[in-house]
Amino acid sequence: MNKLDLLYDALTDKLWSQHFYNEQVLMTVNPVARDLFTRLRDEEGQHVLALRSEIIAMEANPLPPNRIMSGLEKRLRFRL
Repeated sequence: MNKLDLLYDALTDKLWSQHFYNEQVLMTVNPVARDLFTRLRDEEGQHVLALRSEIIAMEANPLPPNRIMSGLEKRLRFRL
């Protein structure tokens, strides 16, 4: 697994957690517990935004040129 796959797995986990906490907010009668679940849901939302930003940044710039061409200078066949 590469870093992008791990980020997508973490994003999926955070989205499920956010969904779970939102369901608990809707079903909970106790105001203290509801406030706790609301804060946890909002915190997961912040994590989702951070993960999406990281994923977008990685997909926009998949590999820096030095990683694509690493070792190229070692395997030169022709001289100009």
